[in-house]
Amino acid sequence: MKLKKEKVIILVITLLVNLLRLMNILQIENNLANPLVMISFVIIGSGLVILVQNNIDKNYQQGKLHYQNLDVLKYLCAILILILHLRPFFNFSNPLDLTFNNIITRICVPIFFLITGYFVSKKEKENPCYIKDYIKRMIPLYLIWSLVYLPVALFVIATNLPTIQSFLPFSIPIPYLILLLVLLFPIIIFIALIYTGVYYHLWYFPAVMLSLVVLSKWKKKFSIKSLLVLSFILLVFGATETYYGVLPSIIKNVLSYYYQFFFTTRNFLFFGLFYVTLGYFLGSRKNVYSKCCFLKLIVSFFIFIFEVIFLYDTNRLNSNIFLSCIPLTYYLFICVIYLSNGLKSKVVFGKWSKYYYLIHPLVILVVSLCFPNYIEQPFTRILLVLVITHVLSLLVIKGKEKYKEMMIMSKKGE
Repeated sequence: MKLKKEKVIILVITLLVNLLRLMNILQIENNLANPLVMISFVIIGSGLVILVQNNIDKNYQQGKLHYQNLDVLKYLCAILILILHLRPFFNFSNPLDLTFNNIITRICVPIFFLITGYFVSKKEKENPCYIKDYIKRMIPLYLIWSLVYLPVALFVIATNLPTIQSFLPFSIPIPYLILLLVLLFPIIIFIALIYTGVYYHLWYFPAVMLSLVVLSKWKKKFSIKSLLVLSFILLVFGATETYYGVLPSIIKNVLSYYYQFFFTTRNFLFFGLFYVTLGYFLGSRKNVYSKCCFLKLIVSFFIFIFEVIFLYDTNRLNSNIFLSCIPLTYYLFICVIYLSNGLKSKVVFGKWSKYYYLIHPLVILVVSLCFPNYIEQPFTRILLVLVITHVLSLLVIKGKEKYKEMMIMSKKGE
């Protein structure tokens, strides 16, 4: 049986290498399409896949789950999201821009949703009220950071009033636009808090919380599988912003009514709900193992690349949702939790990923204002924003630890 698995792996890797040659990614000009080089790719690639898959299979048989890997994965995803929001390669290199903006980084948010759903399911087995407790803990964090970013959002709006004016379906002078925004300010804030977030990255928090609210209500009367099916249908609708350029005109006309008012499907209903439910479903199962999952991960990644390349020149409204992200996220999660690691670090990567995500947009804005010419140096830009984000995250983490220590000491003093 093991020999049959290894034969399948070698065959698939061979087909993928030849596919890369047909796509001209492996070219004669750079010697990557040389027969000996291609054979080396097949041998080395197959060997690595077999080695990793055997490690995953061994850990599954021994019942070993490496949850620390998920924290490391979240940390890496936080860095990739930082790069996504920087868009550093836009005017530097089309291949790099495509790789980072539309391929590597697009799996990060689904991973965050899925991991959240998975651990909520696990924790709920110990505490039936865990979803309610989780949301109660999340609300203060969300409101505090919304308050932090509110002045930033107002500054961005004030400096982009002509752009906002151009998107309105009716013509209105700037002074009247300012008056309108002031009058509607409470409504705008309310909608932002429950839908888009006060600043562009904060949408994730209402998306998670509302997804968990729907999930907790649904599972009281219906099965999680039925919600998974329903949320997938909603995700397909959400993906129309990505596939907009290839849709028939009649469907575009219908969709235009939605996008005219809601602008995006990047929200809990058409994005977050499916991945949170998928994670919850995986957490409710006895195990999440899948045969040849590492090979399936590689194949899923190739399918994802083909989808991105196919849609690259189409008239997309946005690129938030790719359907091929579903198997890619699923198999990545399985591989990560069963893969051995040699990490002995006491660093809590989960904390770092959270504060990287929360802080980096503010750093990007400040750095762009202070160093307007650094956009010409994409790697310097990434390094500068990453270092400042890391330092600020460290200060927040250490500050919270000091505050907790002081609270404990004060209680002991009483």
